[in-house]
Amino acid sequence: MSAILAVCGSAFCAMVSDGRMVEEPVKDGKPHILTDQLPKIRKVNRNVLVGFAGDTVAATQIINSLDEYDVQYLTLEKTVKVLHAAAQNVACAPVGVRLLVGGRGRKGDFQLVSLGSEQQYEPQPQPAREDAYLIEGACSHTEIGPFLESFVRPRAASWRSLDDVAKTLDDCITELASKDPTVNTTFYRELVM
Repeated sequence: MSAILAVCGSAFCAMVSDGRMVEEPVKDGKPHILTDQLPKIRKVNRNVLVGFAGDTVAATQIINSLDEYDVQYLTLEKTVKVLHAAAQNVACAPVGVRLLVGGRGRKGDFQLVSLGSEQQYEPQPQPAREDAYLIEGACSHTEIGPFLESFVRPRAASWRSLDDVAKTLDDCITELASKDPTVNTTFYRELVM
């Protein structure tokens, strides 16, 4: 019931989501659309972004656990710990939840961390490297890997600006939306530099 894409480099982290929320379970491949205007990315503070795909109610409960803290002081590492702990107490629909946490870590390095219900929300951290991009994504009803391989990775070498990154991610979500009726082309974007 959603798509989220993230790119993390040595100097930035960008996330793009679609805006569609559908009623689960989807029957006969025809989703009942609840809204087309739901951002699935939250800018926690100037250093940390969180995005999700999957069970919106569960993901929102998990992400809202951050509100128990003064979020302006949350590091990426602390954000991941809070989300991991909160997720253990939240029931999830069969569609599952995938969280992406990206941004600047406490030592100033950029990272991208994935937490998913299918792995009991065990954090899967990836540090950004010089001259390389971390590219992650999640989609509730469609395997995201082929879209990342065909639409995002080949274009990464020619990125010259953040506009190039945004266009690539938008194009990927547009292609997903053409194949998956649970995804739309209302884009929400956030950036940490």
